[in-house]
Parts: sequence; structure tokens; C-alpha cells
Amino acid sequence: MNFKYFKVASLLLALSAMLSACGKSESTATQASVETVATRVDQFQGVAANQKVAVLVGKGTVAVIPHDGSKPTRVQLKGIASLIDVATCADGSFVALDFYKKVWTSSDDGQSWSSKATPEAFRPLGLACGSNNSYWIVGSNSSIANSANRGASWSVNSTGEDAMFNTVQFIDGQTAFVTGEYGAFKKSTDGGKTWATSSIGPEFYPYAALFTSAREGFVTSLTGIIMHTKDGGASWSATKNPTGLSQFGLINVDGRIYSVGLGGTVLSFNGGQWSPVKIENFGAPYLKGVANVGKGSFLVAGGNGAWKVVSAKN
Repeated sequence: MNFKYFKVASLLLALSAMLSACGKSESTATQASVETVATRVDQFQGVAANQKVAVLVGKGTVAVIPHDGSKPTRVQLKGIASLIDVATCADGSFVALDFYKKVWTSSDDGQSWSSKATPEAFRPLGLACGSNNSYWIVGSNSSIANSANRGASWSVNSTGEDAMFNTVQFIDGQTAFVTGEYGAFKKSTDGGKTWATSSIGPEFYPYAALFTSAREGFVTSLTGIIMHTKDGGASWSATKNPTGLSQFGLINVDGRIYSVGLGGTVLSFNGGQWSPVKIENFGAPYLKGVANVGKGSFLVAGGNGAWKVVSAKN
């Protein structure tokens, strides 16, 4: 008997099992219809899109909506999960942020997901995918963390201050922005190695942020105020929100900025002011997720399983 052969074979089998475990799916996908891919108990918290699909994330569930009109998929995550944000990486993969200190990754257009733990030291609240498909998260204790290996390990930058960061965005490989509680504003011009600190305003509590360039950006708030900068955050001005309702998400569609929020509101920024967008036969208690799905359209999603593809011509 060739014991050397069996020893090598055993090692190869063990290695194969380890690799399989590392990439093992922690989800179950079921084909659905437009009517059944979401239910009234779903409370969608975020939307992201790549070239093929949009993914809507919420408590333990991901709804996958193909752009080509083919059948959607409803994905159930295993264990306890509450997804609060989702982003698209440059390679087309998705990463979702779990309130329970995890990131969930999908590299097959949202059909299967696997998780990795985030740093235990802080509660994650916001997510972005940076250069080279790096993961960036922000959260409690004024913390910023990044992972260069899809969540396998993390580098944490934290001041330990009792304040929450809730948004992070990379507009290119070097320029990034973070917003947070008490009007906190941070900017990096070296890919997140260092951060310069300034303020949007001491009584401002940001919720969503969108920069369209290194100079121009918008930040929404729970009070309904939407702030606007044209100089990279050096100065800010309040823009008028005619609804006065809290705004939870922002998107740039072919150069026009849209905001979504409480009461299912959708606003369009044009000529320096916000105007309500009327969507026929659609209602939601709130909208939090919004993503550009191409061809001059964007997808909105929110409470009670509400979602809809909206034409930017509205």
C-alpha cells in the first residue's frame, strides 16, 4: 500500500474542504415574480446595482431584480441578519453591511451570499466599496475601517469619540468623504490613509451623502434639510426641501440629482432647488434605497416591500 499517496490525497481533500468552506454560500435563492419578490413585511434599507441586476437589502432578505426583465430572485440569508446598506464594487460584485457586525459579499449577481465579521470595537452604520474592491465601513466611536481582502481582516481608524459616522463615499481611488453626527465631515485625498476634519454645522445630523465630484456634494438629514457644497466641503449652504420631510437616499442619474425619503417622497434637484417627482400608482411609508439602473432610470425601495423603477424623465 502506498501510504505516501494516501497522505498526499488526504491533505488535498482537507485543503479542498477548507477552500469550499471559505467560499460557502450562507443563503438560499428562490426564483420569484415581480409580484412575489418582495412582501409587505420587507423593510428595504438599501439598493445597489451593477450592469446586470439591482439588489434590494433588508432584514435577512435580498431581492434581486434583473435589468433585462427576466425573473427576479428572492434570497434568504441564513442566521440572524439585518442588512442596512449595500454597495457595488468595481468588479461588479456586491457588498452589504449587516447591523450585527458583518459584511455580506456576492460575486454572482446577488444569487448567493457569504459573510465575514466586521471589527468588534464599533457598530457599523455606513459602507462603501473603494479602489481595488476594498471595503470601507464607518460607525460608532467616530470609527473608519477598511479591508483589502473582502472582510477577512480589517484596519481600524478610530478617535473613540462618542459620535457616529454614517456615510462614506469614494469618488475615485484617492478622494473620499465621510459624514457623521454633529455635522462631522472628513475628507481624504490619499485613498483613506489620512483624513482632514471640518464641519457641515454643529446642529446638523446627516443621513445620506452624495458627491458628484471632488468639489460638489449633497448631504441629507433627518430634519429634512439638504445641504449643498460646491467647494469640496469648505463651505455649505442649505437648499429648500419643499416637503420638509426627512430624506434618506441620493442618486445621480445622467447629471440630475434625486433624493428619496419619508412618505415615499422623491425629489429632483434642478436650477438650484428641489421639486417633488410624481410617481403614478406607487406609495411607500418611506424610501431609503435608490440606485441608477441605466437607460435614464433609477430604482427606489423602502418600507412595506415597496419598490419601483422610475424614469428620470418624470
